[in-house]
Amino acid sequence: MKRFNIIGCSLILLLCLFYAPVHSQSNARIQAENLFVEAQKALTEGDDRLAESLLMRSLQQDPSFTSAIWQLSQIYEKRDQLEYARELILRGLQQDPNASWAREKLDQMERILVRKLLREAEEYMSTGNYDLALPKLSLYLGIKPFDPVPLIRIGRCHLALGNLKTAKDYMVQAIERDPTNSEVAALLDEIEERMEQSSQDAAVRRARSILANYTPQDKAEAEKALQEVLNNDPHDSWALEKLAELRLLEEKEDPSRDKAEPLEKSIDALKTLKDPAVRIREFLRDRIFTLLLLSAIVLLALNLKRRARIKNYPLQGSLTLIPVLDIVSLLNSNLKSGRLLIHSKDARGEIYFEKGEIVHARFKSYDGKTAFHKMMEFRSGTFTFFNHLPNTRHTISEPLSLLLLSMKSDAEAAPPKNKQPSNQEMFTAVKN
Repeated sequence: MKRFNIIGCSLILLLCLFYAPVHSQSNARIQAENLFVEAQKALTEGDDRLAESLLMRSLQQDPSFTSAIWQLSQIYEKRDQLEYARELILRGLQQDPNASWAREKLDQMERILVRKLLREAEEYMSTGNYDLALPKLSLYLGIKPFDPVPLIRIGRCHLALGNLKTAKDYMVQAIERDPTNSEVAALLDEIEERMEQSSQDAAVRRARSILANYTPQDKAEAEKALQEVLNNDPHDSWALEKLAELRLLEEKEDPSRDKAEPLEKSIDALKTLKDPAVRIREFLRDRIFTLLLLSAIVLLALNLKRRARIKNYPLQGSLTLIPVLDIVSLLNSNLKSGRLLIHSKDARGEIYFEKGEIVHARFKSYDGKTAFHKMMEFRSGTFTFFNHLPNTRHTISEPLSLLLLSMKSDAEAAPPKNKQPSNQEMFTAVKN
């Protein structure tokens, strides 16, 4: 008898365990439907603010309630808040992929939205606010990943900000999508010229720094620095003059050497330095076949390397060359899943992606949006992206476009205490 009592109690406990989630889910849907009905009444009375709040609460009860999603999207579309309306339609299509009317609405809305984003980005660019134009253009690129227009504008922004390597990468992508675009070809030439000039300026600065506090022990390092300047520009008169001075100074410091031989060598060296073209012509004439063969091999290797770089997805690099914003936007537009590891000088952080969207971020003692915003401020360090997505909790539910838009509002002054929550804050509450 005691055995049967134990079995009976076990069955009752199992029934309770199975029934509790079903009952809780059913109650959530009922509450969501009741709030939806109240929202419809508010809309009938012309109070769309109250309707918005009720629909938010409805989706908090049941995030899969598509009727509330569609209705809230219509409210945002009516207010011309197309970014929010688009995200809600995408969310509704995840719940109901067969809603053909929603796909038509999405196409129509995206056509309007990209024009709006481009207009706002160009207004920022015209006033020199290139950092504010980049999030707009990144959202545009996320909507139209094969359109060269946002790529060109993003490249221009990075060129204006001095990020030459990043600007070149975007221009290369743009010309691959539109090979006949003369504007992009001209910008690529300008970027490469500025990169070469920047390299030459850096070499001259290094050489000047060494020569400013020159001692005999620095001779090898000084010659190496001057030679680097001449490698970039064989006719640089300043480097030729300083190199000749170093060699004459070396002869003065060693009086035991034969005078005639150093003088003869110095004259020959100065002649060679004054006319490096003669030396180059003789070298080319003696080794023309070998040089042609080596040139063909180098060109072939560079072409293969370029093709591999274009084909393969970049997995690691330096934040001084590619900003965090560009890395995140690229992973989002390619629907990547995995973990982005970011190392700065004294800290490290992680951003987790699931099909292009950020689901979790961690930096020091911060999690979620706060950690994400902290890492977006990095200007130096390294990054590595791992394709494997480990099991982790989800602390971020907003799409990337809203996270980027929220960056601007976080940087502005805090609103008054009695100010109503912004649309983005209410949208975040829904998503969470």
